[in-house]
Amino acid sequence: MSAFSSKKCTSLLSKFQEMNFKYFFLLICLSFGIQTHAQTLVFAQLTGTPNMNTTGWNLTGAAATGDTGGDVNFDPDELILTNNVGNSSGAIFYNQPIDLGTCYQWNVEFDFRMFDGNSADGIAFCFLDVPPTGFVSGGGVGIPSTANGIKVVFDTYNNCGGANPEIQIYSGPGYNECIAGITTLNNVGGNLNFLRSSTYNTAVISYNYGVVTVSVNGTQYLSGTYNLNFAGYMGWTASTGGSNDRHSIRNATIFADIATSNAGPDVSICSGQPAQIGSTNNANYIYSWTTAPGLTQTTVSNPTVNLANTGNTPLSQTYTVMTNLASNPNSCPSFDSVIVTVNPLFNDTLPVSICQGSTYTLGTQTFSSAGFHPVVFPSVLGCDSTVVLNLTLLPNLTNNQTVHICQGATYTFAGNTLTTGGTYSQLLQTATGCDSTINLTLIVDPILTSNIQAAICQGGSYVFGPQTLTAPGNYSRTIQTIAGCDSIINLTLAVNPVLSSSSSMSFCQGESTLFFGQTLTNSGIYSHTLQTVAGCDSVVTLNLTVYPIPAAPILTGNSPVECPGDVVSLHIDPVTNAAYSWSGPQSFSSNSPDVFFPVHIEQMGNFSATISINGCVSSPSVIPVLITNIYDYADFDFPNVITPNGDNNNDELDIEAMFKSCQEYQLKLFNRWGNLVYAGKRFDSPFNGKDVNGVLLPDGVYYYLLEVDQKEKSGFIHLIR
Repeated sequence: MSAFSSKKCTSLLSKFQEMNFKYFFLLICLSFGIQTHAQTLVFAQLTGTPNMNTTGWNLTGAAATGDTGGDVNFDPDELILTNNVGNSSGAIFYNQPIDLGTCYQWNVEFDFRMFDGNSADGIAFCFLDVPPTGFVSGGGVGIPSTANGIKVVFDTYNNCGGANPEIQIYSGPGYNECIAGITTLNNVGGNLNFLRSSTYNTAVISYNYGVVTVSVNGTQYLSGTYNLNFAGYMGWTASTGGSNDRHSIRNATIFADIATSNAGPDVSICSGQPAQIGSTNNANYIYSWTTAPGLTQTTVSNPTVNLANTGNTPLSQTYTVMTNLASNPNSCPSFDSVIVTVNPLFNDTLPVSICQGSTYTLGTQTFSSAGFHPVVFPSVLGCDSTVVLNLTLLPNLTNNQTVHICQGATYTFAGNTLTTGGTYSQLLQTATGCDSTINLTLIVDPILTSNIQAAICQGGSYVFGPQTLTAPGNYSRTIQTIAGCDSIINLTLAVNPVLSSSSSMSFCQGESTLFFGQTLTNSGIYSHTLQTVAGCDSVVTLNLTVYPIPAAPILTGNSPVECPGDVVSLHIDPVTNAAYSWSGPQSFSSNSPDVFFPVHIEQMGNFSATISINGCVSSPSVIPVLITNIYDYADFDFPNVITPNGDNNNDELDIEAMFKSCQEYQLKLFNRWGNLVYAGKRFDSPFNGKDVNGVLLPDGVYYYLLEVDQKEKSGFIHLIR
């Protein structure tokens, strides 16, 4: 619902004095000052499910829709003013104002929650002349220091030494919880402990002819009188100051019995044209228009205006409507005005005489016939003006002549010798003042020239008048036209030769080409005779070369290799003028006859190669690439006994000898106390019963740990001498 656009009673009184409404309007203003009425119309809402609807609201600072632990769902149907971080502020205000100079009652209901931190500042409901337009940092419940109006504050951290939490009502610029005269109720005896809670509390704040009352969960806690008479904006602010609570609201509704006046857009009409003003009727409203000329009705939403303007300048009239709620005569009135502009009309008659054949232009129209012709002119004011043209035609005399001469001859007209074709006039004047005209159309017939082109084949002929032509060149002959003038014919004769063309083509054995319906597969020279567009012969010759397919290449290499990572060498026996191409696993490719690369397990497989000569590709040859030792130590069966007694039988633990592998490893032995007694890696001397210092180890059971490629194999081995 939009905010009303009314003025103060004092300003409205002066407006209605002109219309003898003074006494009636004073009664309305007085009744507003002494009566109360429950607010039933929703002025603004901040609700919605599953998502809160913030249309029409301005959010600043940290304010955003979201979800807290204070309700029973996980939907973003709450307005979080601050999160639980320090020095944070947020605000949300409705973008339409209410004027307390004419509207004396409103109620606000909302749920609020302050929790999830360490008692940081609080939440304020505000009626401000200028709402926050940006981020307001730090404390002060997020209220700008220059904003004037009423603030109802739920303060969880009182900076003036009072018992927390506290409810406050403050009126004036900014916010000062310690200022003299602020209305407060602190937490004496713990009666306000519930204000800071993990669940929501419900607050009701009412403004009734200057009296502000604050109730929470159905109990009134605070009230005060604050008479304001300016237009302001309603909303909420919050801040965390030096602590970090999360502040949020939900289910917020602002009630105010305000009607919406709509006198409609300004109207511009022509004299005598009716115009409808106002808007569509609303059964919930009472309408009252100020009495003014041309107004048909004063108690409907959309009366008709019918004004005449007999002058020469536009006439403007203002019409004002006052709108109240039908259900509440004490509701806040609203006013709106519309201006109706009536433009004048003009009419005139214009007598004009012209000679026959002439025209007369009036406005954008041109006339050539006698009679009365009305012409409508749109004026700059948008209304039509009519001029009636009374047109009279006077006769003219005209004599038209046409004469032909040949190019180079002359003709005399009105004392002038003419040689150029055209229209010539001799003007005389009749007794009525109109022209008598002799019009001469002189036509100069040219010596005609025509150019023709012809072509013959080599050995042919062309007949041109009495001549038979066989050679190319330019020829002319002269004849006489029916007008008695010369006509020249120019001939350009071309002799087209018998054409011939040749081309070459090559492809590989097994392919073919089509040559004028003939399929060719072998080398040779082929000819075909065509006829050109000029009708002469054209011989086409094709020189065809068919290349043989080369034999498959001979491949050699050093595969298989012993270990992953060993270098593989592959070779193609060289062939003269050949190009080479390798392909293999893992998208391997090369154009070299000799390739070298370290091979890994995933690259094992068949590698193929082809050769190409003159673009003809051989069939592929294949060579396998293998690795002989690709075992894993996980498959190694570790011995459980070693007898290093010098009898050359089981005297040492030689992993390389027992299990051939290409993997790097490290072997560690620990005694029964967990001490490392031996450590060795690949290619080190085998373990022979001695510790890392070469000292003989005693008989017993030792724990071994074999580490290979970030994998481990462990167990126990007996040392027996």
